[in-house]
Amino acid sequence: MAVRITEIFHSIQGEGLYTGIPMLFVRTNRCNLRCTWCDSKYTFTGGEELSTEEVAAQATESWENWICFTGGEPLIQRDAADFLKAVTEAGRRVLVETSGAVNIEKFTFSDLVNFDMDVKTPSSGESGSFIIDNLKFLRHGDYLKFVISDQSDYDFSRKFLKLVPAGIPAVFQPCWGTDPKWLVESVIHDRVQARVMTQLHKQIWGEIRGV
Repeated sequence: MAVRITEIFHSIQGEGLYTGIPMLFVRTNRCNLRCTWCDSKYTFTGGEELSTEEVAAQATESWENWICFTGGEPLIQRDAADFLKAVTEAGRRVLVETSGAVNIEKFTFSDLVNFDMDVKTPSSGESGSFIIDNLKFLRHGDYLKFVISDQSDYDFSRKFLKLVPAGIPAVFQPCWGTDPKWLVESVIHDRVQARVMTQLHKQIWGEIRGV
């Protein structure tokens, strides 16, 4: 069993409901989407194939309570489920950053696995990729994220919220380089039940790898 890895590094969660929490990031190689504003295009090629056991050992031996399993798209890794089982059986919590373009049902076997599910907006060029059935598998601790760069993205996201089951939080994240003030004022004006959060890790370190 193996997982193809781009990098493993210590950082804080920089976006979404878990912003500011120290995590060990396991960034996988490969993605099934090609979002126009992707900030990790370096994951599309290359990487290093490591045994699932080796990656899980690094994760469970780290000092952080949380592991962020990200990419690329981590859930297209052949042995993603085995990695998640190994880490959660060791008592670690895992935040899976996924696009929602992969069915998550088989990955919901533990309450120690939570999902940061990125609903792709029109500006991504991948807005038709989301699997609607994924909404019924979301649980407490999971959330949806919408990266918003313009009015079209905002209108799309507001409309999508009508499909979201009660109790599942939504995060509106201004696309990097977009004025967050506009988004905040729009949410307040329209009384949208969503949390607006910027990318903290980029505010601290800028757009660089390994953070």
